[in-house]
Amino acid sequence: MKTLLSALTLSCLALAAAAQTAAEPPFTSTCQDGNGRRNSGENQQFCETRDLAMAAPAGQPLRIEGGANGGITVHGWNGPNVRIRAKVTSWAGTEAEAQARVKSVSIATGNNELRATSSEKNEQYAVSYEVFVPRQTALALNTMNGGISLDNLLGDVKFHATNGGVSLRNLGGQVTGQTVNGGLSIALTGTKWEGKGLDVETTNGGISWKLPKDYSAQLFTSTNMGNIRANMPVTRTGFLRREMALTLGKGGAPVRAVTTNGGVTLRQEGQD
Repeated sequence: MKTLLSALTLSCLALAAAAQTAAEPPFTSTCQDGNGRRNSGENQQFCETRDLAMAAPAGQPLRIEGGANGGITVHGWNGPNVRIRAKVTSWAGTEAEAQARVKSVSIATGNNELRATSSEKNEQYAVSYEVFVPRQTALALNTMNGGISLDNLLGDVKFHATNGGVSLRNLGGQVTGQTVNGGLSIALTGTKWEGKGLDVETTNGGISWKLPKDYSAQLFTSTNMGNIRANMPVTRTGFLRREMALTLGKGGAPVRAVTTNGGVTLRQEGQD
């Protein structure tokens, strides 16, 4: 009887572990995505992905540094830890040289930070990250030549991109950030913003808003050099009518996105 109970216990533990593994969402980034960065005379590419895990930071934001070349994608999930896929790519004159450059790259996950370093002097590589974090995780993200994509998050997020677009979908908490050269794509979901609000901007890039029909928020958007287009009745204000301040539904948290050079489009579900 004791043997049978032990066997049943082990079976239950195995099934629970299998269920937990099956519940983990899969990574989608692969080495077939994009062609990386190619310099003159460097026609051979080598790429590999590395899957890592780290404990979710407690009381501090998780910092992710995109380095000189590389984008960052962060998904919120219901698991307890941080799951990471790092895609490391390099170009060189030969495949062997490209592979050596990739092998020289290390991915550090200590001190609540995700960062790539290389034993070589020059950063002749690109590292892009796809990361799953618990939804309430606070984040601090930086890229130089790469975009940022965030979805299904409820924590406080700060980001900065120099050359790259930014995609924001199904977010809450307090989200602030800017990109210098790149557009902003914002998709609001649910019935209202859960948290303190959204405050983002771009210098050179357009803004695309997608709004649920019955969403409640205080929305502000503007452009200095561009037009505003919307599929719903709105009142444009400011110089040359390049600002919009709207009370959506019952009002609520502020959601703000502005651009210096670029157009703005707002599309509300259920409208022509």
